[in-house]
Amino acid sequence: MKKLMLLAAVLAGPFCCLAQNIVKVYDNPYKDSIFYQLQAAVLIIDKQDVEDYFAGLDTILPQRQYAKEVFRNIQFAHLRPDEVQRHYGMASKFWAASKNNALRYSTDKLTLFWNDNETVLLPYLDEILPELMEGGRVQMVDRATGKRVQQFQIDYEDVGMKTYKIFRFVKGKTIWRESEVFVEQLSTVGL
Repeated sequence: MKKLMLLAAVLAGPFCCLAQNIVKVYDNPYKDSIFYQLQAAVLIIDKQDVEDYFAGLDTILPQRQYAKEVFRNIQFAHLRPDEVQRHYGMASKFWAASKNNALRYSTDKLTLFWNDNETVLLPYLDEILPELMEGGRVQMVDRATGKRVQQFQIDYEDVGMKTYKIFRFVKGKTIWRESEVFVEQLSTVGL
């Protein structure tokens, strides 16, 4: 009997792990949203989540003396503290001025880190995106079908000595990879 129970536990183990990687998207009505178009999906981010993030940065960045280590995004990796402070100043001014404006982003377009338009916010959105997606707080529309995504899965990949998340549709197509934002540009920043 013990062997049978052990066998059942061993067989059920992989299915239990798989179930933990499924994220159900909360169907929260957003008062104001940011649309972030990826190759496979359009992500809809609540502006209140971005507002909360910027409020936190207002505190943590001065406390940490604008250290680049506050951010995981590789675009910040080569900056000095004064440059982090200047970029954050540009981003927070733009955010304050555009809270009531429609914001749309697309990975199909080239964006420059130091632009003084809406693209100045993109590295900050990329910073909070994994946490929001993992919590099911980002609405998604599948670009292929035009239908709203009710759930998706999270897979993991090891790059170097760190583990990064890969967000995929349940059928397997990749939505967004953390490593694209947090690692793969290392060769372009001279590290």
